[in-house]
Amino acid sequence: MAKPVQRNKDRKREEIQHAFADSINQSGYDGVTVRQIARRASVSVGLVYHYYPGGKPSIAAAIYQEGFRRTIIPYAFDSDPGKIEEMIRAHLDNHREHIRLYRAFDQALLTNQEVWGGVKADRRQLLEGFARESGYPLDGIDAWLTAYAVVDAIIHRHLTIDRVCDSDAELVRLIKTVYTAILADKHPR
Repeated sequence: MAKPVQRNKDRKREEIQHAFADSINQSGYDGVTVRQIARRASVSVGLVYHYYPGGKPSIAAAIYQEGFRRTIIPYAFDSDPGKIEEMIRAHLDNHREHIRLYRAFDQALLTNQEVWGGVKADRRQLLEGFARESGYPLDGIDAWLTAYAVVDAIIHRHLTIDRVCDSDAELVRLIKTVYTAILADKHPR
């Protein structure tokens, strides 16, 4: 069981992340300051920087990582076509529901590539840990990271730049085909 102090720290981090997301949804990435986030989270600006030294890009990276951990990792290395389709649909729905936040992730990436380099390293480490725990070989991780990046890029382009397909069903079929082609011979199951 986590100590009360740790729970309080976790709660403060969550409050900051929620304040960031709410602020982004209301004003967009460029329209939000760390001071506004702090005020909305009822914390000091110093505490925001204590938990997120890079400011807005660090908060965005933390939210992105949590989403990856919660929505993508459960599907990692799964070769079941139904599960792959479920992962793609969940990612598409999540992207659509939080489109302003995903745009903020893009802006944060452009603002501070060092923070996002850490995200990529953390994602790899998370996948390696999941593979070890699950008994999967580590040699497929690069292919899986590439497949995930392609899924993310196609969905992002479809929702923010121009529609890739006429329907979600078509989009999911396209992404599933590309995803499975990238991972051919890499699925441990």
